[in-house]
Amino acid sequence: MTHSALKPTTLIIAAVLTLSAGNAWACEPSDLPLYAAFEGEWLSDGNAFGQPAASRMNWSMTMDSCFWQVDYEIDTNPGTDAANTFMGRGVHIAENGDITGSWIDNQAVIHRLRGTISDTELLVYWGEPEARLGRSRYTAMEDGSIQVTDWILTFEGWQQFNDNRFERVGD
Repeated sequence: MTHSALKPTTLIIAAVLTLSAGNAWACEPSDLPLYAAFEGEWLSDGNAFGQPAASRMNWSMTMDSCFWQVDYEIDTNPGTDAANTFMGRGVHIAENGDITGSWIDNQAVIHRLRGTISDTELLVYWGEPEARLGRSRYTAMEDGSIQVTDWILTFEGWQQFNDNRFERVGD
């Protein structure tokens, strides 16, 4: 079929659909100051899951700067026969200070994320109340480090399982 065979209304509808589809896929790049301060690679030596650990996280923009991504890795009991590695990835999108997104990890878990972000703190809830619910708080400290604290909701209430201060790699 050639363009001359198409009716004018068909061409108008096709043009509108094409323009609408182009606009539907556009996003507003995130320019939140806290995410920008987190961008880069970070290390922590401390305890995680009640064991000695070496932790790494890396924050970056992804998908045409529409999302912020955190890659997180915790090596518990490094250098021993009990060594274990936990790896996870969170992808966040922010709108008016509210966060939504997804988390996946090497324990075959996928969590929905929701939370809030301010100039100094990111608070993210992961999971579902009727299944498994946790929260993670990322706080920008005055010395340039990031304090990360994680909790899981149990029958006794919120139980902390991780609290580490991360230093930027290269500082």
